[in-house]
Amino acid sequence: MLSPIVTSLSIITVSLMFGAALLVAWRQFGLRAHAPLWALSFMFSAVGHGVRIIGVMAPEYQSVNAMLACHASIGSFALLAMGFRARAGMDNRLTAFLWILTSAAVLALWILQPVEWRYGSRFVTGAADAALVSLIVLMPRGGRLSPSIRAALSLYGLYVLSVGVAGWLARPGGTISEDAFVILLSLGTPTGMIATGVLTLFILAADLAGDLRKQAQYDYLTGLLNRRGFEEELAVKYAATNKAGFIVATDLDRFKSVNDRFGHATGDEVIRRFAEHIRSYLGPDDLAGRMGGEEFAIFLASRDGRETLSRIETLRNEVPGRFTDIDMPDPITASFGIVRLKPEETFQQAYARADESLYRSKRAGRNRTFADMGEAA
Repeated sequence: MLSPIVTSLSIITVSLMFGAALLVAWRQFGLRAHAPLWALSFMFSAVGHGVRIIGVMAPEYQSVNAMLACHASIGSFALLAMGFRARAGMDNRLTAFLWILTSAAVLALWILQPVEWRYGSRFVTGAADAALVSLIVLMPRGGRLSPSIRAALSLYGLYVLSVGVAGWLARPGGTISEDAFVILLSLGTPTGMIATGVLTLFILAADLAGDLRKQAQYDYLTGLLNRRGFEEELAVKYAATNKAGFIVATDLDRFKSVNDRFGHATGDEVIRRFAEHIRSYLGPDDLAGRMGGEEFAIFLASRDGRETLSRIETLRNEVPGRFTDIDMPDPITASFGIVRLKPEETFQQAYARADESLYRSKRAGRNRTFADMGEAA
């Protein structure tokens, strides 16, 4: 009797520790819904092993406690799957349906008992838990699941299924002994619980690091890269395009008058719309970033100077149409400066040249584009 109780107590302790850690991470760092779902998964596990202990210590209630433990196990795996799928932005209706279906099957098995309850419940619960793990493993490649994590969860799902099969085979007249089933359950369950807890905490830590990295690289107002992020991404993009491309400097004309007339809230909205306008003209290999204030930089991955100039002119001509609802004496416009990025120069050098071209546009009357692209223009 003591060994199952000790095993269950250890699992309860570990489950509560991981559940509490996940809840703290969720509250302290503002993580998304998958963190509390995972926390609830571990809480369900703790409840399940708690009622198992009650069943061992009070044999007259063993049947009902075993049934409740099966429901807790299925709920734990369902919440685990929901957390992974919520993290990937996937719908959880299939998970909820499978949770309800398998829970109903366990309840029907307990009430009707078409087979010996103790052994049939093991198989049904193991199969249900494995099916719920499969909803994680079989997520599409875009589901934010690395190959190593997918492989580890696949092995865990196979172990859970093997426990269910072993539980059925350990019935009277079966092919394995009850002791063999208990050994399989006792060795694998705590290990799987600890591994799953470490995995979920590791994923949360990686997500948090990714969020911090994004905050360091992106502008909070526009969602575009900030200056640091633009420089870092440009180094990658420029190398990938065989060192071909153009740097464009742009800013909004007479932006100060927008702030003076309508306030900074409207000014921020104008900057957001201008950023979205720029983003709508980017190709898959292009970049855009906010350098500060109303100033932006664009990288266009192209060797064709005329095509680049045409794209920027189209972008510039459509700027006023983005702000027709803002009552200004003159339309809101933007000026642009374009330079070809030279292989031997840094971004700072190229941007300084583009900035000079931009101010030549300003000096020429604003709402213009000046291109300094050399012989290839």
